[in-house]
Amino acid sequence: MSHEAEIAKLLRSEEVVIFHSPVTDLGGLEEVLEQSGRTWRTVELGMGSADSRDFFAALKARTGLQTLPQIFIDGRFVGGLRAGQEALMKRASAVSAAKWMGYLGLLPFIFAALGVWFGLPWVTSVLAAYGAVILSFVGAIHWGFAMTQRGVRPEVFYASVVPALVAWGALLTPKIIGLPLLAAGFIGWRLWEQRDTGPLLPGWFRAMRTVLTIGAVASLLLGWAALLPFISRV
Repeated sequence: MSHEAEIAKLLRSEEVVIFHSPVTDLGGLEEVLEQSGRTWRTVELGMGSADSRDFFAALKARTGLQTLPQIFIDGRFVGGLRAGQEALMKRASAVSAAKWMGYLGLLPFIFAALGVWFGLPWVTSVLAAYGAVILSFVGAIHWGFAMTQRGVRPEVFYASVVPALVAWGALLTPKIIGLPLLAAGFIGWRLWEQRDTGPLLPGWFRAMRTVLTIGAVASLLLGWAALLPFISRV
């Protein structure tokens, strides 16, 4: 394998790849990487052998940078240590915002489920409608994600509309059927998501999706349980 092909293979192995020398001080870069939620790896380049020097020459030819470290994000060269830190800090801010919005999105589920238990009949429709919107949304995420990928399988597009169809069907049925149907939709979609696209998604996103799915399903089933005739509500 040529050095160019080896570099290309390394760049595909993780979201962030850092080429550095044995004496490189990464200057807190690992902490920024953890905050960014990115998967990453480091590749140490010693200059003690002709092969290592040839590898570094191929890397320099690719990037135009004569020094180490050299940092790549999503296969794209971003620069040295400072440029890499800046790019990753921007990413960390975006990840933080996504997490906040995701977890805040559980609040309507929780409040609506509690409202059903406290005997507010109109809240049942609110819970079902919100569940349908969010289930459609998590499917649409993968439609958008697939559009950014090369060589994506058509099945990903087909699958990404299934949550919306399940959500629509749930809204057309009585709530005592619709709420567990939505819960099943969330569970089924998370399982498909993990099996089919899990390795392509950032680790922080996979973890967040699992927590949000548990919260949504628990809320929907709590609201559904309050509708059962043999359950005593508050």
